[in-house]
Amino acid sequence: MSCRRVAIVGGGAAGALVAIHLLREPRERDPLEVELIDRAGSFGAGVAYGTQDPLHLLNVPAVRMGAISGYPRHFHEWLAQRDEQVTEEAFLPRGLYATYVRDLLAGAERDAVDARLLRRTGEVVSINERLGAVGAPLELTLADGLRLRADYVVLALGPLTAGDPVTVPEDLKASGAYISDPWAEGALDAARSDHCVLIIGTGLSMVDIALTLGGEEQGPDVRAVSRHGLVPRRHRRRLTTVRRFHIPTEDGTLEPIVAALLGQMCRVSCQGDDWRDVIDSMRPSTPEIWKSLRTSEKERFLADYQRLWDVHRFRMAPQVADRFGALESAGRIRAGASSIVSLERRGSRVRAALRVPGSREVETVEVDRVISCSGAGCDLRRQAPPLLAGLLAAGRARPDGLGLGLDVAEDGALLDAEGSPSERLFAVGSLRKGVEWEAIGITEIRDHSAAVARRIVPLLRSRKAKVEERGPSLPPIGEAAA
Repeated sequence: MSCRRVAIVGGGAAGALVAIHLLREPRERDPLEVELIDRAGSFGAGVAYGTQDPLHLLNVPAVRMGAISGYPRHFHEWLAQRDEQVTEEAFLPRGLYATYVRDLLAGAERDAVDARLLRRTGEVVSINERLGAVGAPLELTLADGLRLRADYVVLALGPLTAGDPVTVPEDLKASGAYISDPWAEGALDAARSDHCVLIIGTGLSMVDIALTLGGEEQGPDVRAVSRHGLVPRRHRRRLTTVRRFHIPTEDGTLEPIVAALLGQMCRVSCQGDDWRDVIDSMRPSTPEIWKSLRTSEKERFLADYQRLWDVHRFRMAPQVADRFGALESAGRIRAGASSIVSLERRGSRVRAALRVPGSREVETVEVDRVISCSGAGCDLRRQAPPLLAGLLAAGRARPDGLGLGLDVAEDGALLDAEGSPSERLFAVGSLRKGVEWEAIGITEIRDHSAAVARRIVPLLRSRKAKVEERGPSLPPIGEAAA
């Protein structure tokens, strides 16, 4: 009996959830192989959940972090099965969540019938169709030259990698006085004994790094800057109330949406709730709201509203906000609005020239180290990794209208240069942000994963029938290409 194969590129939480849903999806007893490929070999964790710092907490309550589509309470119930008694509204360590995802992955692998999961460490650099071969399999080439074959491929790559947010002299990079990736193993080791550091960015990544460094008794003072200077707001301790409300989208502009949002905030405040309830209530509707906007309105949102939205949508867990506030009160952390005019090396230190928005005056500060926490890349046309660049160049994929990621159909199928949906290439997670906006959280990723699994599994059998009409099956996935 021939075996159908699905390759998942990216083995973080998104890729693991795709594998889990594929293995759990009901199907006829046709053998299935799922190959989960991760550049770092950190299956089920990725950057988001790979941290082991206990100060780095989830920013969604435990009862809403279930990784199985349609079962948001699953994470909380998993904790109870382990005799870990936590409240529904608890915000737990991100490293614990990685343990949960890995446990789910192992369970799906163990319980799967006529299916197996293969884990492979490596970086996929291209995907091509073997024209003229029986069944025209997709061929994946890894950076080390290994070639794999699969019937379907799901891209779960995570956020685009951003370049340096400012011009950074090469000698700063070479000396280690500039850290471009604070999540790299050992990246912060030297900074723990610094006197003061400058962080570029004031979002949740900055908060994480500031807590890590501030948690050291003799750790550095932290100065964090961004053009707007806005810092994520605080979650409240009790669960938000999610209730749908009408949001007019007929004319494709922002004003009616903003008016409805503010109006609902006024209404819920009279009922004892607050703006957090409204922001969380919008989450299920956000993709449709986003799709309703004209492209020019989406661009206006990115320019004028995005940062204000982000700090209210992506909030600090209460314990995190408490620690951050305590460090601010102690003078250990200072965050504000400034643009970096220049960076230069001064002996073993860094001299930074800062300008407050609206001012011509330049403030000069000297720090021991500069750390980039400026967030993910936001321009696929300039920041695409080799794999995506190759798909774009070949016309097998195209950017979304804003260039934030890939253009996809409702089921996550990649759209080619002509706008036709692929039958074998799919995407989940952050690559869909430009199309759906709300695409990077576990809530969305688990639903993306389930939808892709439901789409692919029926195709496996129809493809099997077509291949058997034409000739013999493919060699096992992982076999070197001839």
